[in-house]
Amino acid sequence: MVRGTVLDMSSRRARAVWPLIALTVAALSLSACSSGDAGVLVHSTPPSSETVGVTVFPVGQRPSIPTLHGTTLTGTSLSLADLRGQVVVLNAWASWCDPCREESPLLADVARRTKPSGVRFVGIDEQDTAAGALAFSAKAGTNGYEHLVDSDGLMLASLRLVPRSGIPSTLVLDREGRVAVRVIGVVDAATFESMVESVAHESLAMSASPATS
Repeated sequence: MVRGTVLDMSSRRARAVWPLIALTVAALSLSACSSGDAGVLVHSTPPSSETVGVTVFPVGQRPSIPTLHGTTLTGTSLSLADLRGQVVVLNAWASWCDPCREESPLLADVARRTKPSGVRFVGIDEQDTAAGALAFSAKAGTNGYEHLVDSDGLMLASLRLVPRSGIPSTLVLDREGRVAVRVIGVVDAATFESMVESVAHESLAMSASPATS
């Protein structure tokens, strides 16, 4: 069983210390398109559909996910395998998801600000219509990055780390493609940006470290 550092979101506010670089995490306000209430996550795999919160995985305990690939909203092909070496933020959303209307513009801003750090955002559009999804992403500003089409929900189900019934959900993958952070519910932009930047800087620091004999 993979375990992670869990932020208790039952009060809808949280503060935690980033495991490797003492990042202070504050003011996480979360909600999700799910029938469950906010709860405390005990084990990281698999979460229940009622789970709403943030899990930070220590470097040595980061789970892997399947290599997602498919067609994007703009009709191109995309595989996560081609993004290895970058920090990747996967966000599951849908145009019919009310909390996504709040979150998506925030993610668009974070994507723009973290791009210089080698961060790549990829959306996973859940069981949506093409017209609705394209209009939504254009209005929210998330059309600045690609979105994989998950018309039957099987792509999201294959991740196992996030509930199929709880979107928005977000995974931050380190440069080796492992899950460093999981957010189920709406992210707080400032807190989330700090977490993403921490994964990016952590990965760069590790790759730049001299080999030990």
